[in-house]
Amino acid sequence: MKAKRILAGILAASAAVSLAACSSSSTSSTGTTSSTKGDTSSTESNASTDASSTETPSGEKLTLKVLTHRTDRKDDGSLDAMTDAFEEKYNCTVEYQAFKDYAGDVSTMMNTKEYGDVLMIPDTVKLSDLSSFFEPLGSYDELKDKYRWADKKMFDGTVYGLAHVGAVSGGICYNKRVWEEAGITTLPKTADEFIADLKLIKEKFPDTIPYYTNYKDGSWTLCQWPSLVMSASGDAEYENKKLTNKEDLFVEGDAYYNVFKMMYDVFSDSTLIEADPVSSDWEGSKLMIAKGEIATMTMGSWAVSQFKQVATENGLNPDDIAYMPAPFSKDGKQYAETTSDYCIGVNKNSDDAHKDLGKKYIEWFIAESGFSKAEGGINTLQGSEMPDYLTAFSDCVFFEKATAPEGLTGVWDAIDKESEVGIWQGDAANFKLQMAEAAFAAKGDAGFKEIVDAVNAKWNTARDANADLAAYLG
Repeated sequence: MKAKRILAGILAASAAVSLAACSSSSTSSTGTTSSTKGDTSSTESNASTDASSTETPSGEKLTLKVLTHRTDRKDDGSLDAMTDAFEEKYNCTVEYQAFKDYAGDVSTMMNTKEYGDVLMIPDTVKLSDLSSFFEPLGSYDELKDKYRWADKKMFDGTVYGLAHVGAVSGGICYNKRVWEEAGITTLPKTADEFIADLKLIKEKFPDTIPYYTNYKDGSWTLCQWPSLVMSASGDAEYENKKLTNKEDLFVEGDAYYNVFKMMYDVFSDSTLIEADPVSSDWEGSKLMIAKGEIATMTMGSWAVSQFKQVATENGLNPDDIAYMPAPFSKDGKQYAETTSDYCIGVNKNSDDAHKDLGKKYIEWFIAESGFSKAEGGINTLQGSEMPDYLTAFSDCVFFEKATAPEGLTGVWDAIDKESEVGIWQGDAANFKLQMAEAAFAAKGDAGFKEIVDAVNAKWNTARDANADLAAYLG
């Protein structure tokens, strides 16, 4: 399957790079340490380096190659315009290369050493393999007080990537005008209430699509659903507890089960979704939700700004676009996890001058570019203000996922990869696409149970064979 091929390629590249590292002091991993001068400082101290260091030994201006998943911001010129200030500050040129199938294309590129100087780290890379591809940015202890989610791309206490922006992951985008005109005065707090509200919207507005699956682009759109799980759990230690208690991934009444059962039930009702999910259209859906032709979509809070922008460009009311907490409650309260989007790292195979400039770029992008504000995201810097469109979350308890304790770092990720469950992956054999297809085919609860049982079996086999977990549990 696709995920397996990508992972195999990355592991092969990992071995090749590891061999190369034996003969070159400049080939270290993602982040800030390991230059030939033995510099082990964080990105903050690196940024103070004299701008002359951005020139090659011959005095030529450096060109920094940056790989991005934001094809929209590359195509509309806003990334280039935003970066003018960085180019002027450091007397350099930044060259963006954007990919629609970012994880797939960039993972393939990583079979070589030519995968840009700075890039969003694909989730196909195991945490334990980060040092084979990326330069260290500093230790977790050095960076945790300055940056949110500093542990997202961390292994053995070393950080290899920093979040380029964050979001409230436990939420759903909706057209507030449609919901209100349908007579819905209180947002849903349970899956049953959510589905009842979708049915009410269909009853009031027969020509409106209550929920848009965006199934055609399922490789990433269905990957929005796992982002609801931590919020549904209401527990920052949820994943750690699942490991230490050796629980199934899917347990009825538990967060994974509840989230994906809601997805399955919505997708199973053909009156609530688009007529032909196979022909859905992500770009087109932006205008449709802005118009009110679509009422609801599961997307991270990052999508709000895109929907609002399309509304404004088409003479519609951007204030119609809103974001609601995921419809799950625990002990009478709703919870919302704040989480990172892609993390940015530096290619360990770049030369020292490009590595140093790449580290400056990462710090600048987070602290000075204005990208997070323009996109309606949460800035990675600790203490930054939350976006103003999160008013519906005023009664929610915000939290961040707990860092795995020493001995469990990377274990969840390793089990996910080894089992090929692929919580955040979207290849054709992935359980999320299987669930969607079973729902469209009206296979009922039996179809859902069959998929869940198969996922649990794969997960448990990989979990029970994981030596790190066994050692941690003693």
